[in-house]
Amino acid sequence: MKVLDIEGKTVEEATKKALSLLKINDMNKINIEVLDEGKSGIFGFGISRPAKIRVYYQQADDIGQQVKEIIEKILMLMEVEARVKDYKESENKVYVELESFSSGLIIGKKGKTLEALQFMVNLLVNKMTNSEKKIILDIESYRAKREKALRKLSKEIALKVARTGKPWALEPMNPFERRLIHLTLQNDSKVTTRSEGQGIYRKVRIMPVEKR
Repeated sequence: MKVLDIEGKTVEEATKKALSLLKINDMNKINIEVLDEGKSGIFGFGISRPAKIRVYYQQADDIGQQVKEIIEKILMLMEVEARVKDYKESENKVYVELESFSSGLIIGKKGKTLEALQFMVNLLVNKMTNSEKKIILDIESYRAKREKALRKLSKEIALKVARTGKPWALEPMNPFERRLIHLTLQNDSKVTTRSEGQGIYRKVRIMPVEKR
């Protein structure tokens, strides 16, 4: 967390100067401590002093390193032998690649443990840094393999649905995976898709297109 002291005629002016200097438009991305509200002279005369504030902010290029430290702390508390192999930071995301001899334990059944860990990390990073960046966790290219498998599965099920005329509900999936299914089949003229269910039980149903 970075700290910056700024002065202005008023607290409001000092705050505007801080936002301009840091090139930040969202007040929620900084924390302000008023050190001195200042004092103006009467009718322009008398002793006056400027307002002074202390601004706590997070620079974008610091997020990746903090994410790494948070993840490794969580893994240590979980007593899982793993580490952050590498991370790549963009404007909106931080992609983190993990490394472990117990990759299966971290991934869990159908990626459920990895998703839970990612959810936890996103909550902690958001709370500790005020960053809105999405944290993506991966290990042994699991996400790319999962994406490929889901595309293949959705196409195979679509063929069965088109052939039999019977709808097919896939297993519950997270929002990213459901969107992947919808996008994969969006140009298939023989089937249509829709999400149904609530929360962790939400899933995609593949249905035949009714012939007119």
